[in-house]
Amino acid sequence: NLGIPLPAGTIAMRLALFGPPAVEHDGERHALPFERRWQLVAYLAFRREWTPRAELASLLWPDLPPKLAHTNLRKTVFRLKSLPAPGPVTFSEGAARLSVETDVAAFEAAIAEGRYADAVALRRGELLAGFDDDANEAWTSWLRFERDRLRTAWREAAFARLRGEIDPAEALDLAGRLLDADPLDEAALSAQLDWLLR
Repeated sequence: NLGIPLPAGTIAMRLALFGPPAVEHDGERHALPFERRWQLVAYLAFRREWTPRAELASLLWPDLPPKLAHTNLRKTVFRLKSLPAPGPVTFSEGAARLSVETDVAAFEAAIAEGRYADAVALRRGELLAGFDDDANEAWTSWLRFERDRLRTAWREAAFARLRGEIDPAEALDLAGRLLDADPLDEAALSAQLDWLLR
């Protein structure tokens, strides 16, 4: 019992990957604990595509021999099947996939469609905050790369939003968020000063 009161069945849920990972359902948010099975769920939800089992095993147990890593993956998957996970994990030809809505997918779709206000609002923190695993270099490297990529995408969306029609109070708040993320961001400081002058 993880203390996550998720409903059984195929009820629509969304997995929040920005900030501390959580399941969002019916207006409620239930945090996911940091452990291997939820690392697996978070990674598959982020990928949104078929992922080879070998990749999952080496990502989550990089220091183990491949055979033992695959054994651990099988055990983790078995434990997942007994839990109300936020979507069905499916398997085919040595690969796995999790089909579930995520805030990261919504964020990337909003950017692709030029809906910068939506994109800026969706990022509520670093990717998988609290799911750092300093003992696992493979996981750490992947997480660092994706955090940097999404942070850059958010910054670009924020500046695109500031260049559009925006309420001055929202613009100042957004410029402040940019400076919170990087106090040495000269473009953000310039935008803040510009909006203060307006």
